[in-house]
Amino acid sequence: MGGGCMGGGRKEFYPSLMALPSLTPEQRQNIEAQARGWISSGTDEIARAQDALRHANAAGDTAGAEQAASRLRDALNQVKSGTTTLRSLAEGTPPQQIALDWFKGQMSLVADRHDQDVVGPLGLSWFHLITMSLVATFAAAMLAIYLVRMRRANALVDRLVSAAPAHFAAAPSLAGTTPPAPASSGGTSGPANPTTPPSPAPAGPPSSVAGFAPAGQPARTGLWKGKLRVAAIFDETPNVKTFRLRDPGGGPIPFSFAPGQFLTYSAEIDGKLVKRSYTIASSAAQTAYVETTIKREDKGIFSDYMHQKVSEGDLLDVMGPSGAFTFTGKEADSVVLIGGGVGITPLMAAIRYLDDTAWPGEIFLIYGAQTTEHFIFRSELEDRQRRMRNLHVAATMARAAGTSWMGAEGQINRDFLTQSVPDLVKRRIHLCGPPGMMQAMKKLLTEIGVPAGQIKTEAFGPALGAVPPPGLTVVSELRSPVSPQATVSAPSEANAPVTGPATALIRFSKSNKVAPLPPDKSVLEVAESVGVPIDYSCRAGICGVCKTQLIEGKVTMEVQEALTADEKAHGLILACQAKSIGNLVVES
Repeated sequence: MGGGCMGGGRKEFYPSLMALPSLTPEQRQNIEAQARGWISSGTDEIARAQDALRHANAAGDTAGAEQAASRLRDALNQVKSGTTTLRSLAEGTPPQQIALDWFKGQMSLVADRHDQDVVGPLGLSWFHLITMSLVATFAAAMLAIYLVRMRRANALVDRLVSAAPAHFAAAPSLAGTTPPAPASSGGTSGPANPTTPPSPAPAGPPSSVAGFAPAGQPARTGLWKGKLRVAAIFDETPNVKTFRLRDPGGGPIPFSFAPGQFLTYSAEIDGKLVKRSYTIASSAAQTAYVETTIKREDKGIFSDYMHQKVSEGDLLDVMGPSGAFTFTGKEADSVVLIGGGVGITPLMAAIRYLDDTAWPGEIFLIYGAQTTEHFIFRSELEDRQRRMRNLHVAATMARAAGTSWMGAEGQINRDFLTQSVPDLVKRRIHLCGPPGMMQAMKKLLTEIGVPAGQIKTEAFGPALGAVPPPGLTVVSELRSPVSPQATVSAPSEANAPVTGPATALIRFSKSNKVAPLPPDKSVLEVAESVGVPIDYSCRAGICGVCKTQLIEGKVTMEVQEALTADEKAHGLILACQAKSIGNLVVES
């Protein structure tokens, strides 16, 4: 009955009042103070219980939701106790009646003492009669809705059953897609992987993509390609905007993702196909939309396009999710997120997700910006820091003169790190920022004693070291598709100049095409030159979109972070990285 929330004062309230013949002014003041205290503490507990209920529902924690609902009920009873007592005092009620009113309120026996004076038929108050009538009407309406829905469901099932023969007749067309077993030839080749995932679905509207989840159903996993509509655009700083994307049909986003993964946009800009990868900034627990936060770069082809040309309501070609720079809370019991500039986007995605799922671990965000004007997500972080007891934010500005900034100034250094994060060397660290900052931070963390295995970075290619999202911009000419009748093709000077002698050949088994393989060209580059379709995103060995089965031959790959040990053992290669001085056969 809420005794645990009231404390000893509420437990002693009833017997103390029952023993009093009357109330002195001092006693009335004390009772009024107690009642107002119950109302105040109960109101605070209602807010906390509502927050816990929201987190539990987001995380699918039914036990936690039930516990939060119980807390909410007890807190409401506590507020009711206080208001009932204050009303009784205002009416000059004797102490024994005040105690009885309070006790009945705790037992939920009577909604209002005055309702008992107004009695209707069957000896019930008009309040109870009206309430019962409303409940009966509501129940009848719900029953009617249920019957209508069942009728519609039965009609839908009948239509599906009648269409079943045509559906299953088309099923055999999916057979025969299992890749042929590669011949063992050493190197990275090996037996075929029976669990190799199918090729990504063709681009097009979400409703045309295999595996798309209609509204109300779970989003599909794996790589998705299609169009999303720009639902809203927000200004974060003078040169940073957030783009909120939704499914054009109004349902949930047609894919699921992990905090830290990225999307790849593509658009035709000045007659060229341009692709650009941007990290998802929104929470992975949010299924109604997905957001990317994009900085307008100097000479940035795609960022200029997004900032100047894209408006609310536009449809964008999107592929994803990709990337392994993720943190879901299962990897460690605490995390340190270190970011600079727009590199905060994957870190913010993790913070939002961990908040939505009520993750109990400690979260430390260490952030550096040029000035307070460039502090991305500042107001949101200030709000989250007030609500999240496990979030600790430490920010420093490279330049803060002439502003109202009261925090640290300068670069992130050893003292700033060790003072902001206790036991730094024992914690998992995620690092994302400009190349220079990334290199300096990795060196500093190593000097402090953080094991290399605890440092996770967002990187888009060896040439740039570790580059924050957005990643590499890929620009290619828009060419007419190669005729499917062609079986042997060589690169022409117009579309794929060869910069070195071709000492080997590559055969694409599915396309049945053969082409020269220069030692300085990747499998992906040669495939593009002869019109063999191989999907890609980052072109830097990070995203894994261009995974391809190697059937014969040996390759070298400068970067292969997107491949697991099992995938390497089963002959999978990254087409954007794979090069060779010998003949190759790949499944494309």
